[in-house]
Parts: sequence; C-alpha cells; structure tokens
Amino acid sequence: MAEPVAFPATAPEFLLFGLVCCHLVIEVRYIRACAEFTSEKLGGQVHGRMAKSRVGDSCFAESALLHMYAKYGDMASAMRVFKGMRKPDLVSWTAVISGFAQNGQPEEALRYFDMFLRSGLRPDHVTFVGVLSACAHAGMVDKGLEIFRLIKDEYNIEHTADHYACVIDLLSRSGQFERAEEMINNMSVKPNKFLWASLLGGCRIHKNVRLARCAAEALFEIEPENPATYVTLANIYASAGLFDEVENVRRIMESKGITKMPASSWIEVGRRVHVFLVGDKSHPQAKEIYALLKKLYVKMREEGYVADTGFVLHDVEDEQKEQDIGYHSERLAVAFGIIAAPQGAPIKVFKNLRICGDCHTAIKLTSRIVQREIIVRDSYRFHHFKNGSCSCKDYW
Repeated sequence: MAEPVAFPATAPEFLLFGLVCCHLVIEVRYIRACAEFTSEKLGGQVHGRMAKSRVGDSCFAESALLHMYAKYGDMASAMRVFKGMRKPDLVSWTAVISGFAQNGQPEEALRYFDMFLRSGLRPDHVTFVGVLSACAHAGMVDKGLEIFRLIKDEYNIEHTADHYACVIDLLSRSGQFERAEEMINNMSVKPNKFLWASLLGGCRIHKNVRLARCAAEALFEIEPENPATYVTLANIYASAGLFDEVENVRRIMESKGITKMPASSWIEVGRRVHVFLVGDKSHPQAKEIYALLKKLYVKMREEGYVADTGFVLHDVEDEQKEQDIGYHSERLAVAFGIIAAPQGAPIKVFKNLRICGDCHTAIKLTSRIVQREIIVRDSYRFHHFKNGSCSCKDYW
C-alpha cells in the first residue's frame, strides 16, 4: 500500500497540493490514453515529464506507466519502472504479471506471481485473471487448473465469470473440449461473452464445428450485432471446407445489416502513424512495399513456405487464395517497417483483429530472412518474432 500523503495546513499549501493532485490525475489519464491509442513516443514523453516533476513517484502514476509499457509490448521499460518503485502495490504487481502474460512470457508471469505471494500482499480476483491468462497462453493445463482450485480453496475468493473464461480458453486451446463442456455445465456463475468467445477461439484452432455452433449461438444471444462472431464461425466453416455454411453466414449477416469490421494494421515511424488495409495500394511507398513482399515471398518459398489458404473465406482457386492472403494488412505494415524504420530497431505493428495463422508463419520467416525483431500486437496478445520463432510458441 502507498504511504499516506500529508494533508497541507495553509491555504497556499492547500492550493499547491490541489494543483499537484490535478496534474497527477491529468498525467495518468494521458498515459492511459497513450496506451489505448498505442502512441509510444507520446507515452515516453509523458514519462519523461513525470520523472522531472517527481509526479512519477506516485504508486498510482507508476502503475499507469507499467500498464502503458506493457500495452506497447515493451516489458523492459515496464520492468525498469517496476524495479524503481519503492514499494509496489497490488495494482503494480498485477500489471507486471498480466503484462508478461500478454507479451508471451508466461514463465516470467508465474515467476513474478510467486515473488508477489512472498512479498506478503494478498492477490485479488484480477490478479488471478492475469495468472490464469498466462497459463492459457502457454498451454499449462495442469498448472492453470491447480491455480483455479487455489482461488477458492486457499484464498476464499469466489470464482468469477472471467476466471472461468480463462480456464475454458486454456482447455479449448489444448483441445480438451470434454473437460471444457463439463466445466461450463457445472459453473457457479452464468457464462459471459468472453467465455463463449474463448470456446469459439479454441474451436477455430481445432476445427470443432459442433461446439463452434453452440458457442456462436450463445454469443448471438448476448451480442447479436457483433460481426466478430459471424466472421469467426465463417472461418471455422471455411477451414473445414463447408463453403455452403460460409455463404449461409454471409446471407444472415446481410439480412441483419451486419458488416465485417475491416482488418487494419498500423505502424508508427518517425512522427507519423501509417495505416494499412488488406491489399492497400494507397500508401505513397506502395510500389516499394509490394516489391519487397514479392522478394520475401520468393525467399520464403525457398525455405519451404506453403501458403495456408484455409484462412481465405472465398471458395476460389488456390492461386487466387494465395494472392488474397499474401497482402493482408499486417504484412504490408511489416514490409513498410522494414523499409522505413531505423536499421536495427524493432518493427512494431498493431492490428485491430487477430493475426491469421498464415501471416503468423510468414512473419516468423520474415524475421529470420531480414534479421529484424518484429512485434505484432493483435486484438488478443503480442507476438514477438525473432530469428524465425515467435514468443507464443505457435500457441495463441
């Protein structure tokens, strides 16, 4: 817990105290805005201002900085903030644990959870969401189930819908659908949209069409206008070769006026944010970008790459599918980063939707071919690509 602040006695001191508190609140809100809009340079500038003004000595502000750096995928900076804190509180520890989980370092998340427990602080339900998320990202089924039991048995905390969602994510991603169904049927709380979305995501990985329909139906009842459910279900049908079902999903979306959210990716280079859509040729350096992608494609083929066209929804010829998937927005953004980002600097791309499996494979190979670290944050987690490998270990 943070040390109590001495309340000022005189009117001038009270006014100054109010201004400092107001400044702190504004800075913290600005940090959170930077994190949400992934403006790394602005966030760093705010951090610098806070350090100079000593506002950053507040545990409240430092926790916001931790959260900001974790959302940028910069856990090194997050840990510098954490290690500089005089007395980290529950929020700070939770931000570190969740940050490692989201950035593909589940072992570190669990290590810091153990350190947190030894510090004498008591975890709350949010802390356990971060820990369970780390287990889900790493496929640590036994460890995740053990922690799930400890929540209630040792810490006397009631399981929340989010705890169940994490465990269903863990089980379904590992293909243990029978255990997932049993847990859903015996839950002490009502399943929320995150649980059903987790189950649907697991079905996408393992092409479980039966359970995918069940999860999608539940999601349609909770949020009938969300296009993500329709698109994921259509993807599962497409991967199973059920193109009649894909068309049926499309017809339902059209009848309800539901449109798919366009996939977009963006990268900050210099002082500008460059945004790309699928097959986008509007960028001033489009010719260079497409020329580089063609060169990379040739080199990837030499290394054994074969496009996974199961991620293309349309029932078209394989050659057309390869062209469609080869110019996804994240690939365009990565190619631009290779061209424009300073040599040796990590290429950091953000995407509004989940990265597809084929792009994941392609970017892994690209990181080895160009010998650059490539970081992609999609709607679910960070992927740190380096020397042909990804931090998620192909498990996401």
